[in-house]
Amino acid sequence: MNVLIAFDGSPHSESAVSDLQLAGLPVDTEVVVLSVLDSRSCERRALSEAKDPGSIPQLNSSEARNQQLAVAQRGADLVKELFPTWKVAAEVSIGSPAWEIIQRAEGSGAHLQPFDLVVLGSRGHGELKRLLLGSVAHRVITTLRGSVRVSRGKPGRMDPPPSGGVVAPPRIVVGVDGSTDAQAAVEAVGQRDWPHGTKVIMASFETGPLAAFGNWEPNTIWGGAPISTDSAAAAGRPALQVVTAAAEFVRLRRPDFVISTLVKAADPKYGLLGAAEETSKHGADCIFVGASGMRGLERFLLGSVSTTVAMNAACSVEIVRQREQRNG
Repeated sequence: MNVLIAFDGSPHSESAVSDLQLAGLPVDTEVVVLSVLDSRSCERRALSEAKDPGSIPQLNSSEARNQQLAVAQRGADLVKELFPTWKVAAEVSIGSPAWEIIQRAEGSGAHLQPFDLVVLGSRGHGELKRLLLGSVAHRVITTLRGSVRVSRGKPGRMDPPPSGGVVAPPRIVVGVDGSTDAQAAVEAVGQRDWPHGTKVIMASFETGPLAAFGNWEPNTIWGGAPISTDSAAAAGRPALQVVTAAAEFVRLRRPDFVISTLVKAADPKYGLLGAAEETSKHGADCIFVGASGMRGLERFLLGSVSTTVAMNAACSVEIVRQREQRNG
């Protein structure tokens, strides 16, 4: 698996790297840590500090590039420390952060191989906080033709329990609606290298006339109690069918998982956020959601839903997009 990590040296970007310990990535993952020198911020800073407005330091100077490369290298060193089996490289680029991340991720220019996943922190550093916050993050999420993980490491989440032992397995919420991208999210969960006992909720949310018939949900949201679709009441309810199919897909590949299914009448944006936050001490560690969903009354992840979840969740969010096959 090839992963691009956008890193600016801030605590949030460091936390994003640490959070990858809960991402289930394989031991042979290959990583590029990219640090972007924001040309606009540097120009404004230079103009404000320069005594002679006609003499502005060059952004492509060796000194500026070396400083930014040192940031990228610090991120690469952190990755190597946490994941010694991974192959890691550090890179620096200069320009608009969102555009640089997107170009590198999609293999533009001399880089022909797109990345399988792009990792962003939830915030950036100082003047450059726009790197991974607000309009830049929104642009990467909505423009990139690949999968994106907005990582939010929770304080203390990777710390062993006070009585010793190992860190609790990840808790994952997966949004499903039968669409191609939602199925890609389900497959991503089923194919990752998660630890034994990982807990998963397959969640779907209904709107429109069908939602008036009520809610079906397990008594304990993380309890691993699947919803039965054998009853006559389940007939004609696509949400019940897709969550069951998604749960079976993952269960066949990982029988050691604890899998729950959840179907509710709710706005998908708030339903997913609520499912990730309610019950349990820590809530979910990550939400997996498709980049786009089905159209029609049963639409779930279309348009702004995945973006809204990514920008507002208290946990990490992976927006999964099925990669288009390139010609030639």
